Amino acid sequence: MKVKDKEFELKQNTLLFMLENAVWPLFIMIYLVLGLIQPVIFSPTFFTYIIYLSIPLGFAIIAQTICLIGGVLDLSTGSIVGFSAMIAGVMLKDFNFVPPYISFILPIFFGLLCGMFNGYFIGFLRLNPFIVTLATMMAFQGLKIIIAGGFTIPGSYLPEIYLFPGSDTTFSITSFFITILLVWIFLRYTRLGIHIYVIGGSQDVGHMMGIDPKKMLFLIFSLSGMFSGLSGLYYTGFNRSVPITLGNEVLFPTFAAAIISGVSLRGGRGNILNVVGGTLLLGVIEAFLVTYAVSPEARIVGYGFIVLIAVLFNQFRDNVRDSILRRI
Repeated sequence: MKVKDKEFELKQNTLLFMLENAVWPLFIMIYLVLGLIQPVIFSPTFFTYIIYLSIPLGFAIIAQTICLIGGVLDLSTGSIVGFSAMIAGVMLKDFNFVPPYISFILPIFFGLLCGMFNGYFIGFLRLNPFIVTLATMMAFQGLKIIIAGGFTIPGSYLPEIYLFPGSDTTFSITSFFITILLVWIFLRYTRLGIHIYVIGGSQDVGHMMGIDPKKMLFLIFSLSGMFSGLSGLYYTGFNRSVPITLGNEVLFPTFAAAIISGVSLRGGRGNILNVVGGTLLLGVIEAFLVTYAVSPEARIVGYGFIVLIAVLFNQFRDNVRDSILRRI
């Protein structure tokens, strides 16, 4: 009987593991299907391009993932990406007081400030995260356009060292994977990282354990803003410019990728390493659509359906997980 119980528990744990990491077989399946339709996708060079294409969005997905693990949603992610990149670009274009060798700090700094702004109102003033980030989404979007004066900032006005992180393929890919590893270590092995999971599961439970939800929410949104600013830096290098539309199409893909990667909408669950799979999955789809010259408008429609599928997948995964846990 004990042997059967152990076998049953092993099967259930294996099923749970497969469920939590479903993004990888899903990515492989979609990659193979799209590759059969468009064989160029199987080319090693093209696959490297897919990874490179996905990196700027990947940093924004990290930002959204941290929020979802913490039990909240940041609607301002895309706007912070565009605003932080734009204000940094304008400063570098019109002012000379920032040394080029530290110029890359600017979008990260402004992204952090935006995140701290959200975190203050949500954490310390206890305002609704959805309402606050909806308001700041519109505010940062409007400020980006005002600061830019309605024009794109060409890369020729920006220091080459500033463009390097997002324009150099090797550095871009390597730095992203190192960042993912560091964030994984932070969330899994540090006190603050573990507290983010606890708060995401239940703020009341966290409070009873001596964790201050106000400070943790402030930290969560500060980290989200910082990684959104980092995304703005890499988008600038990738485009070799700061387009006036930068960040407009970032929000929904970050949400979809995080959910598909195994992050629960209920909060408190998710493995940041699986974000790589979610990022690559969206990258493959994006590259496939580009090869067929699908318009940006049509791609937005596609992302809408991807978000819907991600939410349905999340509901299915949570139901199966709860059913398994009840039987163990």
